[in-house]
Amino acid sequence: MARHLSTLLGDLQSQVGPSLEVLTQKEDNRFQEFAKRWTDIGREIPAAIVLPESEEQIQETVRWALRSSVPFVTRSGGHSEWSTIGDDGVIIDLSKFKGVDVNVSNKKATLRGSILSKQVAVALADAGFFTGGGSSITNSVTGYGSDQILSARMVDAKGDLIEVTEETEPELLWAIRGAGQFFGLVTELCVRMHPLSALGNDQGAIWTGSFVFPLERAADVAQAMKLLMDDDKYVTSGLMMTMAPPPARKPSLVISARFVGNLDDAEAAYKPLYDINPIVTSGGPTPIQNTSDAREALGAKGGFKKFGVVGLKRFDIDRFLEVVEVWKTLVRECPDAINTAFNFQWDSRPPKQPNFESAMSLHDTRYWQNNLIWHTDPATQQRVDELNDKSIEIMRGPDRAEYADFQNGTRTGPIELRFRGEGKVEKLKMLKRKWDPQGVFTTQLLD
Repeated sequence: MARHLSTLLGDLQSQVGPSLEVLTQKEDNRFQEFAKRWTDIGREIPAAIVLPESEEQIQETVRWALRSSVPFVTRSGGHSEWSTIGDDGVIIDLSKFKGVDVNVSNKKATLRGSILSKQVAVALADAGFFTGGGSSITNSVTGYGSDQILSARMVDAKGDLIEVTEETEPELLWAIRGAGQFFGLVTELCVRMHPLSALGNDQGAIWTGSFVFPLERAADVAQAMKLLMDDDKYVTSGLMMTMAPPPARKPSLVISARFVGNLDDAEAAYKPLYDINPIVTSGGPTPIQNTSDAREALGAKGGFKKFGVVGLKRFDIDRFLEVVEVWKTLVRECPDAINTAFNFQWDSRPPKQPNFESAMSLHDTRYWQNNLIWHTDPATQQRVDELNDKSIEIMRGPDRAEYADFQNGTRTGPIELRFRGEGKVEKLKMLKRKWDPQGVFTTQLLD
């Protein structure tokens, strides 16, 4: 770390006080632990990791960075590909600033800092509620996660704390609902809660299940899944995963299935799959707060991981089968990528439309190719990326009107694919010039 930056960090510590933890010793175990993140792709080591424990300390740290011309990135759960910076800058890590408050009477929850989705789900379920995730299994019931945002608090590019509400900053709230990561450091969100009864049963549960087929039956499974996906009589959703699950590592199609509604109807909803005789089936009610527990291992830090994502208007069987062949090529040529899964995500009904406008532009999208790329040898990264890109290109097809990019799934390619709709990109760029004209938080929307 440069001596100048070391002096500046000493100034920060003096200004804020001893309660602000600043990690600078890179060989120290605590520094190394906080330097870890979900993926090692592109991971850099910062000059320091700052751990504020209050909103005031966050604001003071941002002001110090601006005043001292020290670049920074913010990190909450550490799952973002972009939460990294080299030794010319610092990470503002919100691990020590987090919380959730539930207001039952107003059906609102306040989420602070680095609170994780599992922690939110448990707190809300204990009070008899749930909320929508980013793009979740309840999209057709609640809408997207950004549709739940009622207000926010944000530290802007001047270091000021902004109350973002319909009354105070309606245009900024419009932007935060779908593009919030581009305008400032959001310290707090107030979100809408939904009663557990909205899940269509009195158990606060959804039906979760799995169906496993050998990969050579991909054509049969795709035909059955096409029937299931097109049947909006039932609220089904989930992932059709091309993968080699442990411990046997046999190439398989694994359907991770979800059903929302009267739990007694789940088997009827998935009859097309039961009828083609999977080699393994399971299923039953799961409390809404536990529906992702089986995937917690995927959140482990380290390894070379990324997502390949594209939103689609339809399920094309021929393209899907072509992508299955790409996956076979990937694991044959790059055996260290055996944990990679090419996933097709569906919802039998479109996301619920909110009664307001926002930067979010995916309410016409209920299908996704959502690849989890996971390899262990950095030497194979180029080939793995090539095959991931090839699979996405196949699923997109030639018609640009048929696909969309997830807003925070990429920071390359035409931004119009992330924010579709007349005038939407232009409005976002105007708001970016107002709130972050120098690209303090990101140069997205300025480039």
